Amino acid sequence: MAHRAVAGLGRRDNARMRLCRHRTSRHRKAATLPFMSNAELTESVAAAGTAIEQAVAVFMLHPETYGGSVAAGYENPLAGYIAGRGGVLGDATGATVAAVFAVFEPNAVAAMWDEGIAVRGAAGAAEVYWNQTAEFGRTYLSGAEGLDRIAALGEKLIAAAPNWGLPLFVGWRAMPLADDAPARALQVMFVLRELRAALHFNALSLSGVTPIEAHMLNKGPQYAAMFGWPEPYADGADKKDRYDEIEQATNRRMTELFSAALEDTEAEELARLSTAALATLKANVPS
Repeated sequence: MAHRAVAGLGRRDNARMRLCRHRTSRHRKAATLPFMSNAELTESVAAAGTAIEQAVAVFMLHPETYGGSVAAGYENPLAGYIAGRGGVLGDATGATVAAVFAVFEPNAVAAMWDEGIAVRGAAGAAEVYWNQTAEFGRTYLSGAEGLDRIAALGEKLIAAAPNWGLPLFVGWRAMPLADDAPARALQVMFVLRELRAALHFNALSLSGVTPIEAHMLNKGPQYAAMFGWPEPYADGADKKDRYDEIEQATNRRMTELFSAALEDTEAEELARLSTAALATLKANVPS
């Protein structure tokens, strides 16, 4: 009995030694990897989000895109935009689509949705808009650095993101991606933009800041008007701290998703390449 007990202790001691060697090896390996602080990672995530938002906005707001909508049968190109971007929601009501779009004046969204889906239906509108996204990338992103990496890293992030409470993101995530790098990269950026926007809208809905106040605290009255809101505008000045918290919550959640899907160096790479892609678009797209 005593001999067996001593032998058992020996086995446990050997196991402890193996575990210590494993931990030491793991720590040595980790020490050789590049390391970013939480602040640096959050900075990369925010930089990627800004570049992606602006790059996709170049496509969405460009006269060529509106012209493509008109050519596809949408006499009102804004109806083509609402039906196109919202088409992945399926046969929803205008009120439902307005709720998902969140920061647009809801009656205007509902009216343009009804007008837009009368042309090709919801799925048809989404297909037209998706093809427009791809073609815009082919035309104006070709030659940008690392388009294949933008697509690959973005797709990892998209695949790791959750489903709940993110209807536009989930709808666009299900759409097939183009095979060529310029088109695919812009489509991936489009989906990533919907991911961040959905998280931002969720944080906004919990904050007590109204959509019009958010516009005024962000980009001001011109943006409020562009999103269909009539004057007079409440400036929301007494809610500035809350709006800052919305931005912080959005960046914090996006940082968590980046951390789950990407290495720190990959997050920095996506930020750098997205910024370069934005610069390419601005240089190539006619004003």
